[in-house]
Amino acid sequence: QNTPNPFVDMTTIGFVLPEASAATLTIYDMSGRALKVMEGNYEAGYNELDVERNDLTTGMFYYKLETPTRSATKKMLLIEKR
Repeated sequence: QNTPNPFVDMTTIGFVLPEASAATLTIYDMSGRALKVMEGNYEAGYNELDVERNDLTTGMFYYKLETPTRSATKKMLLIEKR
C-alpha cells in the first residue's frame, strides 16, 4: 500500500520483488482511464516509486503494479491542500 494514504503532496509506493525484474506501475482514475505509467527494471528486494501531486488531480485512484509473474491492485486517495 502507498504511504501516506490519503496524501497531499507526495506518496510512496513500496514493493518487494523476489528476484530482479521489470515492473510497470499504472495509475487509473475511477472510470478506468490510465493517467500515469511508470516502467523500470528493479532489483530483488524492496523498491519504491514516488508519485507527486502534480501528476494527478484530487480524488480516488487505483494503481496496479505488474511484473512478468504477478500483479497487485490497490486504492489511493489524493486530498486537497489546506
